[in-house]
Amino acid sequence: MFAGTMVIETGLPYFINQGRYIFSVFLAASVFSVFYFFIFSKLVEKHTTRISKDNREKMFVMEFFDRKSYLIMVVMILGGITIRKFSLLPAFDIGFFYVGIGLALFSCGIKFVYKFKTSSL
Repeated sequence: MFAGTMVIETGLPYFINQGRYIFSVFLAASVFSVFYFFIFSKLVEKHTTRISKDNREKMFVMEFFDRKSYLIMVVMILGGITIRKFSLLPAFDIGFFYVGIGLALFSCGIKFVYKFKTSSL
């Protein structure tokens, strides 16, 4: 949820300053849908299943995700920084994309918390 909030905060100024709100909301909702349903939700299920099968009483916090997921995070973070630093995309694209992906991250964070609270862990 923290990462999602940070991504939304990064994209919101770009999103608000564009003025094409209806189109921006539609595009952000499209990005949200793709990332939430086809990427992040699947990762939530994968990691929840993996963690629930672990018989140890305590896990090291860095074991929450697997190496592949950490690699994906690093690539996404460095890619986002690079795109903004070198202005590789117009501000309009950054705005709706970051808001959509940030909402998807935040929503999957809520999904993780819900699964934890409703599980027998």
